[in-house]
Amino acid sequence: MPEPLPVVAVVDDQAAIERAHQAGQDAWWVYLTEVLGHLRLPYRSISPDAAAAPPDDVSVLVFATTPDANPSTELEQWVRAGGALIIAGDPGPMSTLAGVSAYESVLEDHVTVTNGSVWSSVPPTALHAHGGSRLTSEDAEVIARWQDGAAAATVRRLGAGIVLTYGVDLWQTIVRIQQGYAVSADGEPAADGTAPIDDGILKCEDGMALSFDRDRAMPPGEPDHVTPYEHTYPPPSAVPMFDQPQADWWCALFAQSLWWSAEHAGAVVPWLWYWPSGVDAVAHMSHDSDQNVEDHGRAALDAFAEAGVQVTWCHVFPGGYSQDLYAEITAAGHENALHYNAMADADLAVWGWPFIRAQYAWAQAVTGTEQIISNKNHYTRWEGWTEFYTWCERLGLQIDESRGPSKQGDIGFPFGASHVSFPIAPVAEGNRFYDVLNLPLHTQDLAWAGHTAVRDVILDGAQAVHGVAHFLFHGPHLHLRPPTRAACLELAEEARRRGMPWWTAGRINEWERGRRGVVLSVEPHPDGLTVRAEAVQPMPGAAILLAVPTGGDPIVKEGEGSARTVLRFGRTFTELTADIVAGNNRWVITP
Repeated sequence: MPEPLPVVAVVDDQAAIERAHQAGQDAWWVYLTEVLGHLRLPYRSISPDAAAAPPDDVSVLVFATTPDANPSTELEQWVRAGGALIIAGDPGPMSTLAGVSAYESVLEDHVTVTNGSVWSSVPPTALHAHGGSRLTSEDAEVIARWQDGAAAATVRRLGAGIVLTYGVDLWQTIVRIQQGYAVSADGEPAADGTAPIDDGILKCEDGMALSFDRDRAMPPGEPDHVTPYEHTYPPPSAVPMFDQPQADWWCALFAQSLWWSAEHAGAVVPWLWYWPSGVDAVAHMSHDSDQNVEDHGRAALDAFAEAGVQVTWCHVFPGGYSQDLYAEITAAGHENALHYNAMADADLAVWGWPFIRAQYAWAQAVTGTEQIISNKNHYTRWEGWTEFYTWCERLGLQIDESRGPSKQGDIGFPFGASHVSFPIAPVAEGNRFYDVLNLPLHTQDLAWAGHTAVRDVILDGAQAVHGVAHFLFHGPHLHLRPPTRAACLELAEEARRRGMPWWTAGRINEWERGRRGVVLSVEPHPDGLTVRAEAVQPMPGAAILLAVPTGGDPIVKEGEGSARTVLRFGRTFTELTADIVAGNNRWVITP
């Protein structure tokens, strides 16, 4: 039996989590399990006591939060012998080992990632950070800096090993950008008039954590807009937009540091590509049935047929289409979804559990769809922080796509994401994860609610991090506004030209939940590597990526599949493409 290859281990400090919760504080670092869960990178959880003397098969050791204890002699020897230690947060008692120390807490700031050996792909702009520490570097290389020039991330070479330290609170940053703050009042509008979110309607972007001043940019090639800007329809000009999926970039940077550390330590770490093999990123189109006018619905049906796109059709209460139109929507392959209405324009159009439950039953009845799994909130309505996800869980809504813009000046990535994720709950619920995928929304009704210049910026941003680009259209605008209909058709073709297939929310949900049921492992083989996958359900055309040196085209010697070399996030991987079956899967590849 061959010796197993070295693995990644994460320190699971349950005592620290319990202390935080008892003090009423969020244990943000538990979000690492979601980041690794989406990456499908295998790892082992070990206790702080075990981390003091890392097991022989551990090559990369991750402290997701400040270590409690001083580094043991065994830990330092492990690093010097070639181990890779990653510390996310104030290194605390391990400052000497890390070659840095924290000297000032950071509530909120921006970080510029510098080019260096760790990173294979860097964001094109400074990233927003929530929480962390400024670091003073003693004998470590600075690989990211806060805006005042202080070190925000470092790497120290110690003997044959390395210690990589993040001063940025990665986990709080990712969660805060993606989930924002609790919504209880209007948010502060953009000073230039482009995003009047103070409209008396509570909605997602009222709790947005990104900055109108620091995190937006004009679409390339567009002249500066006139100030003060008049927020009218259609937009009189392009305006600044949230042009970067910042939370996704933070996740990608952490993944890059894992791959680099594993390579440095001589480990082969597999991970599961986000999409089927050959798919770089995905496009998603949704439709909201606002007003429920028959002619509007038929115009939308016609536009989507000409565009060749199956959409997630979000049905809004009250009223409805004719039964014939509902049947045609279903027959065309569109996904029937809920468009929860809490705009107080009908007796049940109120924010609350009884009302979404009633509207769900209404949508089941009018569409003839027993299991509706997708939802988008009308006008991106939102209250509180995460209570809404508990309602989704109770109803069986598995994927929600409410979190996005309602104004021209917050189009793009206002919640910093193009990837799906499972949201984290507040400390009152033990920072658990809700069983509801969040699918971000990026713009509405091109050429009416959003300037056409935003289209390619959104597609570019999603492709850069290999996520989903989500475009929403409404029937009234597809029916009454020829430029919006034309923009819909042009968008559909442009995504296809880029190799981005159009998927419904239901298909995205099914694929991601299938991915989460795959567990990967790698072990040496006389002819190369044995790759194993245990899967809960079949995953046809899946791609397993391995960062291994290659001197030519890799070959699959055993098992059904093919292999090639690909470039992802600027790093070379061997990609094994195979139809993963439910149960155990095994391949032997020669890199």
